[in-house]
Amino acid sequence: MSAIPQSLQLREIRPGDNLTGLSLGDTSLVPLKSFLRNNALEFHQNDIAKTYVLVNDSSLPKIGGYLTLMCSEVMLGQGYRLEDSPKSHQYDTFAAIKIARLAVDQRLQGHGYGTRMVKWSISLVKEKIMPLVGCRFLIVDAKQNAISFYENVGFMLLNTPQNQHSKHPLMFLDLHKTESKTCFGLQ
Repeated sequence: MSAIPQSLQLREIRPGDNLTGLSLGDTSLVPLKSFLRNNALEFHQNDIAKTYVLVNDSSLPKIGGYLTLMCSEVMLGQGYRLEDSPKSHQYDTFAAIKIARLAVDQRLQGHGYGTRMVKWSISLVKEKIMPLVGCRFLIVDAKQNAISFYENVGFMLLNTPQNQHSKHPLMFLDLHKTESKTCFGLQ
């Protein structure tokens, strides 16, 4: 295994980025590669979803991972109560930011980059979105093999029978119960 670059940064996707070199090591993850190659830049430029790429600081950056965020909502129903907001029980649906995609090159997996990108997302939402727009939750439709990863970062599985048996169960993070620490700079 090659040495892990120390100069990686997370920044917005740009025209000219090399979107073809990402290796995820599992054929079930091909849709993540396809989205990056075929849709990420267009969606980013047209404000459908924002994609941030993990790159080195060379002039021809190689993408070591990426994260795509978009607006969404979460229907909590009886699966979660907001103890600090008693009147919120009259609503089932709340504003959320969704981690629509998260991928780390197989050569960088296991070194904390995925966790750092999620923590960066938490910071972004808490520092830039929550102060201006009501948005309390970060959500993800997790792949079954990623549930423990998201639990380790603080996400909870929505506690409904239908969700627990879903192929991609909804997980959520109550941002009022997290600390925000910026893990990557943006340029």
